[in-house]
Amino acid sequence: MSSDGADEILDKKLAGVCDLEQVRSLARIAHRCLHKTPRKRPTIGEVSRAITKLNQKHLVRVESRTTMSYGSEEFSGVVSCIEVQENHNLE
Repeated sequence: MSSDGADEILDKKLAGVCDLEQVRSLARIAHRCLHKTPRKRPTIGEVSRAITKLNQKHLVRVESRTTMSYGSEEFSGVVSCIEVQENHNLE
């Protein structure tokens, strides 16, 4: 179990299907978004940058194996949606 409790909310079926460390990282980002004090919550820009950073780390690992999985394509799609939302909020 992770010290931040992320493992408690994860579906056990994810084990072996995806990178659990990446899922834990996403759960930590989501947890920050739920802070009781609104000004302590990250902005959508901060969330987008954190997810983009995770995606870049993931892509480096994928490229080093020279294969692309469905999961990384789905992850990229989620990041793209967040970036579109961030751009919309800036207008």
